[in-house]
Amino acid sequence: MYKDKSGDDMDDTVARQMQALFVLCEAIDRAGSTEPAKIQAALKATDLKPDQIMMGYKGVKFDDKGQNILASGLIIQLQDGENYVSVWPKASAEKTPIMPYKGW
Repeated sequence: MYKDKSGDDMDDTVARQMQALFVLCEAIDRAGSTEPAKIQAALKATDLKPDQIMMGYKGVKFDDKGQNILASGLIIQLQDGENYVSVWPKASAEKTPIMPYKGW
């Protein structure tokens, strides 16, 4: 969807932004309204599972401060000069990190 509209591959920043938009759209659908209070209540009730989102998070669920308590980090590394692969955390790693990193 992103590449069709922009002509560019999606990077991590764009992916997080699109995920946020999709979470908001899903909450608006559940709210059944565009009234701010109803959307806010729907966002507070959000509980998306990993298979419902595009990011590699454990899901989307907000705490009382509005932080996604199921978000998680993923570290990738350029290997073989052209392939980005996940290297951490181990449970999500496609390959072992190459250390020391040899650069571009």
